[in-house]
Amino acid sequence: MKNKKALEFNFSWIFAIIVGAVIIFLAIYATVNIVRTSRVESDTKIAAQLGIILNPVETNLEESKYVVVKFPDETRVFNTCRNTGNFGRQIISASVKSRIGEEFQEPKVENFFFNKYIFSEKVEQGKELHVLAKPFEMPYKVADLIFASTKKYCFVNPPDEIKDEITDLYIKIINISSSEALCPINSIKVCFEKTGCDINVNTRSKIVIKDSRQLHYEGNLIYGAIFAEPEIYECQVQRLMKRTSELAHLYAEKTKFLSTKGCSSNLASDLVDYASIVKEVNNSKDLSNVVSASEIISKKNENLICELF
Repeated sequence: MKNKKALEFNFSWIFAIIVGAVIIFLAIYATVNIVRTSRVESDTKIAAQLGIILNPVETNLEESKYVVVKFPDETRVFNTCRNTGNFGRQIISASVKSRIGEEFQEPKVENFFFNKYIFSEKVEQGKELHVLAKPFEMPYKVADLIFASTKKYCFVNPPDEIKDEITDLYIKIINISSSEALCPINSIKVCFEKTGCDINVNTRSKIVIKDSRQLHYEGNLIYGAIFAEPEIYECQVQRLMKRTSELAHLYAEKTKFLSTKGCSSNLASDLVDYASIVKEVNNSKDLSNVVSASEIISKKNENLICELF
């Protein structure tokens, strides 16, 4: 009889332990799912807010703008570029560091923009994102270029124009040095007119060598070639050329309209031809093909009584 009662007692305890374990498991599972859902919502909001925050960063009459975007916790910002369609797409997503589960989860929701051009690495991680914005003109303003990074750079003997701009804007992540040996530890070294650094810039040939690849640039795209991952840089260049081509068609229509108002420019055919040339740009190496055509249109526009742009 005692053995039977002991058996029933032991079974009750085992049953209680099993039920308790199941309840604890379900509680943990529910908590993890709630946290995961909350993280997805948080990541999505940060990515969307980042896109909104970058709007006032864009230039108007200024030559450049510099801001620091601060996150409440360490954050990964994912930059994805797609060049399909008329303008391509800028895709931004984010992941905030968590103390529960995986530190960073893969972003579940992506935010799309058709009018933004962000040059950075595919993944930027930190509590601060440093952002420099400069206009891109060829010859009219095409868009604002946004250069973003969480890393530290050391520019070795940059041209005076770049040196002055960095100093005037007080860009915190860029240090100016006369020698790579004097660069801060763990900074990405960028050499101008010489080799031997992580990134090497030849301003005469307008080439940036990064990750063993030659990236050609014009104007303010020099910063894009320095800060961006090569694949992202080339993608953004193609997107910019698509936009340049579409704007050329719009200006061609504008000049036709102005002609009816007695303000002829005779630039319509030049702009249509220019749109075709620009549309053929497949990579940064082709940028030089459109520079001369751009300069011709710019000079003709400057001589007009009714300037188009």
